Amino acid sequence: MADPISPEFRKHVENIYTLVPKDDEERIADNLIDIMAAGSDRKQPLKSVLEQVARFVFRQFGFSEVAIGLKDRREPVWRYEVALGFTKEIEARIFRTRYDHEDMYSQERFPNIKIGKLSEFNIAEGRPVNETDKYDRPYRWTTKRTELTEFLPGDFIDVWMVDEKKEFIGWIEVSGPKDKKQPPRSTVRWLELLASICSEIVRTRWAEEGVVAAPRAPTPVPPPKD
Repeated sequence: MADPISPEFRKHVENIYTLVPKDDEERIADNLIDIMAAGSDRKQPLKSVLEQVARFVFRQFGFSEVAIGLKDRREPVWRYEVALGFTKEIEARIFRTRYDHEDMYSQERFPNIKIGKLSEFNIAEGRPVNETDKYDRPYRWTTKRTELTEFLPGDFIDVWMVDEKKEFIGWIEVSGPKDKKQPPRSTVRWLELLASICSEIVRTRWAEEGVVAAPRAPTPVPPPKD
């Protein structure tokens, strides 16, 4: 049977809808599709999916530090599962950190500005002293904010994963933008979409596991290759 599609028209359509991303939005969309596929692949552990998420954020949005945490299902604490862009010493401190309910929900402990439906901008000026050991150069915390658009060492953005009750089950944390400026609104919205996708992946995996497994020690993520 003869092909009813002419070669000229086929080539025209294939050129328009090429699978090669043409801009940032297409690259982001492709990565989100890949992350959703990884989340649905039961051969991939949840940790490896979160590592993929961290690498995507690191490459795409210009942050030099990315961390992802989850709620512990055996006790009421939250802890980091993935860290990317930190020194080995700082990674070790991050992975030892545990946050309680007050840490996660209190405006007093971590003063922040809400910047989206799922995101908060936490400022260096209000960060607890016991958090300064998570930076290579704690003395830089004395830096004064000279411009409204600055993103200081010690500033960070948390983007929340939530369950059906709107309770925090995890978060994506970004800091150290390479241009030292606050990220554009579009970046925050993309991160919120990403966190929402991660929420569904985490909830589905937890529901399927049923029995709570003993927590495993987190492992750092190797930096992406250029």
